[in-house]
Amino acid sequence: MAREHSEAAEAARCLDEALAETFPASDPPAMTSPTAATPSADLVVEASTAPLRVYRVVDAAQASEPFAPVDGGGRWTPPGKPCVYASLTAAGAVLEYLAHADGAAAAQSLLLATAELPAGTTLAECNEPSTWRELPYRAEVQQVGGAWLGSGRSLALRVPSALVDGEVNVLLDPAHPGYAALQVQALVPLRIDPRLRSAR
Repeated sequence: MAREHSEAAEAARCLDEALAETFPASDPPAMTSPTAATPSADLVVEASTAPLRVYRVVDAAQASEPFAPVDGGGRWTPPGKPCVYASLTAAGAVLEYLAHADGAAAAQSLLLATAELPAGTTLAECNEPSTWRELPYRAEVQQVGGAWLGSGRSLALRVPSALVDGEVNVLLDPAHPGYAALQVQALVPLRIDPRLRSAR
């Protein structure tokens, strides 16, 4: 046992000496900073190995294609770039619908669509522009989604919701080869409490 302890101590000492030659006199930032360093890449691959479930609220007229793309542009994508906006939660999808509905013209017959994306097909946005919450939509923010759509790097991209801190939206690239793998799991009638409609 003493021999094993001695060998372990010697191995640790050798490692310390090797590392000492690579570090400056002070500890590296990762050892002293309370926060992790920001990844150097603009986009990082989602670590989850499970399928990703996404939600959308659509009018009943869209029942045949609840995840059909639109090219009118949005917060994260410029006009002329087809994209599908979805949410990571059903509640988030309802809030997004209400925020973008046209007042009294909001549809009365709504459906909640649920779909799953294969694992490993989503990127997480980590360096969004500081103006991403602002209205009207900013060109530099739309360029984030436009560049992602043009890259073909992934089927989906996670972005923060401007409506509620902590909520996450998901952009889907209809031109990506993996778009056909999107599986609609459910399409059910949705009743939105009248209090939410009147609160608008």
